[in-house]
Order: sequence, then structure tokens, then C-alpha cells
Amino acid sequence: RRLEDNLFSLTQCIEIAQKENRQLWLAFLDIKGAYDNVNQRNLWDIMENLNLDEGLTALLRNIYKDNKVIITWEGKATGKIEIRRGLRQGCPLSPLLFMLYLRGLEDRLEKSGLGFDLSYSKLGQKIQQSLPGLMYADDIVLMANNRTELQELMSICGREGEELGLEFSSEKSAVMIFNEDEVERLKIQNITVERASKYKYLGVWICDGAEYLRDHEKYIIGKGNRNAAVMKNRALWNYNRYEVVREIWKGVMVPGLTFGNAVLCMKSEVHAKLEIKQRGVGRLALGAHCKTPNQGVQGDMGWASFESREAVSKVEFEDRLRQMDGEQWARKVFSYLYMRSVDTKWRQRTRKLRGKFLGYSEDTEEQVSVKKKVKATERDRWLEGMQTKTALESYRLNKRVIAKESIYDNSRGSSLLFEARTGVLRTRTYRVKYQEIDTVCTACGEEDETAEHLILYCKGLHPMPTEDNIDLIKSLGFRDSEGRVDFKTVEITKQRLSEWWQKSREN
Repeated sequence: RRLEDNLFSLTQCIEIAQKENRQLWLAFLDIKGAYDNVNQRNLWDIMENLNLDEGLTALLRNIYKDNKVIITWEGKATGKIEIRRGLRQGCPLSPLLFMLYLRGLEDRLEKSGLGFDLSYSKLGQKIQQSLPGLMYADDIVLMANNRTELQELMSICGREGEELGLEFSSEKSAVMIFNEDEVERLKIQNITVERASKYKYLGVWICDGAEYLRDHEKYIIGKGNRNAAVMKNRALWNYNRYEVVREIWKGVMVPGLTFGNAVLCMKSEVHAKLEIKQRGVGRLALGAHCKTPNQGVQGDMGWASFESREAVSKVEFEDRLRQMDGEQWARKVFSYLYMRSVDTKWRQRTRKLRGKFLGYSEDTEEQVSVKKKVKATERDRWLEGMQTKTALESYRLNKRVIAKESIYDNSRGSSLLFEARTGVLRTRTYRVKYQEIDTVCTACGEEDETAEHLILYCKGLHPMPTEDNIDLIKSLGFRDSEGRVDFKTVEITKQRLSEWWQKSREN
């Protein structure tokens, strides 16, 4: 099971309740010190009853055998204390072991016959199914059609928890209700669980009401702003601004901003704002001014748009749902949506993205690689977007793929090189469109100050290109027919542009 499976089931049930005008009662339950209170002896017994491989059980017993700690406090230490309870914090096995520990609780919830009704008819036969709740390690959410059912499910959890030596927290647990104004409180293990208007489940803020992701959307926008601000920290640039900013944004920041992409459907303006922030980070990495074309920034940074990332996530998740075992709850919820023709936001969004990037075919055999098809479509749209921009004419003809470049560094010349590649180098012939100025070259005073003149011919700049390198395309770092870049010539371009910039600032 995956995080996204539970998030999918929960969010789709919320929308089912809204579209069918049904009540949905949720109880988000938190276990006090969940991993710390696992009785290891009970855990081994549970694993044996599940007929798990004896070698695996023996291995786990040995891992937890003779675990001892020494407690130090204000300079005084205890003797060795044997640990017989709890799971290892931070161990990748711990979530799985805890789910096994709660297996009996999960079975009793399933066998209760209670839960949010997801029954439908197929070929004249009634498919009866009710979703009592979702579990992922120690994160539990119970689901019911009404208050009575939810209270009974909570009572089951309370009794099973006591048998396992687990206690539920009233402070960190909450009840959420959709399409019902009742405020009567519910209890578990003799503690009252209050009703809440929002709750963070598996890293996602869920709110009551129609716009159930409204707080999560605000959270993501705020996170995007903070992440973009972090990129401005000059301490990150010591090695190479382009390389460091690009890799941190793509490898660290983007995964956090796209968490749950496969199943969450946020408003379009959320991704629009993230896209603006991403382009701003790209301009920062390239040292470019705000007038540089978006296509140039994306092309030379070599990263995907947030929309294409979402398309890959949602289409691949839908394809996975179609191949999923029919006994898994994510698949059952998916089947209910189609059999009952419930057109949720997720279905609408996934259908739109599939049509936009892959065409409307749902034949998985044709989809050799969703990522490759989405990437190809984005490339075509990227090239099309440059058709009407005269400044990008040379760039469009010579840069045919969205890909990272190896020609940028921290120098002023590097920033000016990018501007020249994208047709927005702030020469006098460029600036004359916005202000009345003389167009004669600042450096030599002989010819009009164009990018080509500065890079290839201006005698007031050094070093001069050799006769073999009087080629603007090569000097701008575009690849030749064999995919090679002439780095020596590119370095000459950087030096010449840097000198021109300094002279133009002095005049």
C-alpha cells in the first residue's frame, strides 16, 4: 500500500459524499507513542499467526534481541537496560511492522460490516462494500455514513487498542463531518474526540466543506514562496550558481511541492503561481533579467513544467489503478466512481491531462512510456510557443530540446551569454525600442551595437575570435550537428560580453 492510495480513497470519498449529497463522518485517530508502545512478544505472536516465513520472523527476532540502552543524566549513567517494548525509530521496517501489529484491528473493522457505503450494481448483481477506514502505519482515519456507525467503529478501535497496549490521544485526534451540522461529541477509550474544521492527514491538510483542499493550497503556495526565497541565499552559489540552484530546486524543492500530485486536484492558480516561482528560480540560476523569455529559461534549465509533472503522476496512477488487485480499497473506490458515473475533480483533471499530453486513448499497450510521451508533447508545445517571438528565432532554430546546458557559471559573462542566446541582450539596438539613444557601439564607436557585432566583430573587445570561430551559433554555445559544444569559443564570448558590459556601465 502507498500513501497516495490512502489519499486517493479519502479524497474521492469526500467528493462522492458531496456529489451524492450524502453524509460522511471521519475520525482521524492518533496513537500516543505508537512505535514506543509496541509489545514485541505480541508482535512475534501476530507474525506467527499470519504464517509468515519462519526465517523472516527469526531474523526480526534477532534484530530486536538483546537491545540495551544506557541512560545518562547530569553526568550520571545507569547500567544497561534491556528494551522489550517498542520499534526502532527511523528504521524503514518499523512502519511495516506496526501495520502488522495492527492487522487484527484492521480485520475487526473490515468484518464489522460498517463504514462508508460504496455499493453498486454490476451486471444486475449488487456489489456490497463499505469502507470502514484507512491505515498507514500509525495514521488511522475511520469512515462512516452516520454518527452511530462512526461511534461503533471508534469503540472497536478503542477495545483493540487496549488489548494491544495502545492508547489514543484526544489532543491529536479529531472528528470531521461532511453534509451534517450535528456537533454531538464522540468518544474512544473514555476520552472525548472533538470536531475539527481541518486536519493534517499524511502530510495533506483536509478541510470540511466543498473546498476541502483550501488550506493545503495556501500551504503549498506559501511553501513555494519560501523555497524560492531560499534559492536566493548566495552561500549556495560558491560552487556554481547554475548547477547548485538547478539541482536543489529540482531534487529537493520540487518533490515537496508536488507531493500527492497523483491524487490531489488543486486549483489551477496554485500551479500557475508555482510555475511563476520556478521561472524566477530559473532566471536566478542563469543570472538573467526579468525580460528574458519563459521558453528560454525552461529550455536552458532543462526542467519540466508543473503541469507536465502532474500529467505524468495522474496518468501513471490511473493506469496503476486499472491493473490493481480488486481487493485493494483504492481499486474499489476507483470502480465505484466508474460504475456509478461519479465525475469527481480527479477524474475530470486526469481526463483533461491525458487528452492534452497523450491523446484520449486509454489503451495501456500503446503507452510504452507515459513520461516519454508527456515529455515529447511538452517539447512540441515549447517549440510552438516560440513561433511568434522574434527574439527567439535563432534560439528556436538551434535549441530543439528542453535540456540542461553545461556552459553556465557564476560570471557576468555567463549571464550575458544567456541573454544573447535568447535574443534579449541589452545592447543599444535592443534598448532603442524603449528609449531614445544612439545605437553606435559603446566599445568601438564604429558599428551599430548588436549582439552579433559585440560577439564577433567589435575591435574594442578582447580576445578577438579567430577566423575559424567567426560563427555566431557556435559562439553562443549551441550544439553542432553532432551534438558538440565548442567550449573554448563560448569562453571567448563570455569574456567579450563581460568587457562590453563593464564599458557600457562606465559610459
